[in-house]
Amino acid sequence: MTLLLCTVLFCVPFVAASLSLQSLNDTHILVISGSDSLSCNTRTLWDILLTCWLTLFACTWTAIHPDIPSMNEGVVAITFRRLLLMVMALLGPEFVISWAAWQFLCARKVTENFNNAFGWTLTHGFFAWMGGFMLYVDGKPRATLTPDELLQFVREGSVEMPVITEADIEDRSKGDVLSKSVAILQLVWFIIQLIARYAQNLLVTLPEIDTLSIAALTCIAYGLWWKKPKDVGRPHIVHWNSGATTPPPHGSLANEYVIFINIPVRTRSNFPAFCVAAKDVGHY
Repeated sequence: MTLLLCTVLFCVPFVAASLSLQSLNDTHILVISGSDSLSCNTRTLWDILLTCWLTLFACTWTAIHPDIPSMNEGVVAITFRRLLLMVMALLGPEFVISWAAWQFLCARKVTENFNNAFGWTLTHGFFAWMGGFMLYVDGKPRATLTPDELLQFVREGSVEMPVITEADIEDRSKGDVLSKSVAILQLVWFIIQLIARYAQNLLVTLPEIDTLSIAALTCIAYGLWWKKPKDVGRPHIVHWNSGATTPPPHGSLANEYVIFINIPVRTRSNFPAFCVAAKDVGHY
């Protein structure tokens, strides 16, 4: 209901400005043409809304760079999260810019920590910060490592330093040159249309001004995320060296991956099995 209400409130200025545009266009037609035929400079309500929505969709869909989903997230959850981020970019683009700036600063700090010994780039820093390294213990997923945890385990010799190049990370990314070019061309064409109408003293509507402002703010976030991999589906696996050190205790890592398994319980009750988390298996 909240998402629906926000969408309706977002469309109110579009519809209101378009209704006023329709009345202005009627007067414009009667004065210039003097007939019932439409002028070449006349645009309908749906022409304006379609152009605005295509521009907004191209900018937000391309600019949003979500983190790597967890292993138990399905297609529906991933799509819903992506749409939620798009709505947030439309209703509050300044929050998306703040989020992108925070991730950029964190990724640059990670790059500085790893660059001296391992020669990481900013793309590596983004990849590590977005959950790009999954720790496996005895062949099973244990946790998504934070950059600090990965650096600590590498220095202790608990895990091998992940060998992944910037080209390999970019190969995992879904943001190719074609998708970026389409979004940029759509935005440039929209700006050219507004400039041309302003130069000819034609009306520029409120929805178009709103679209231009949102697109401009979205481009700022796009620039901050330029080196961040886009729509990566799976993290890079890092195996724990069990022969050298003891695995960390359950609950000590920041982002532990919880696995639910069935353990048969032979009691007199009517419940043949129950589910426990992986971190609680050792207590039974």
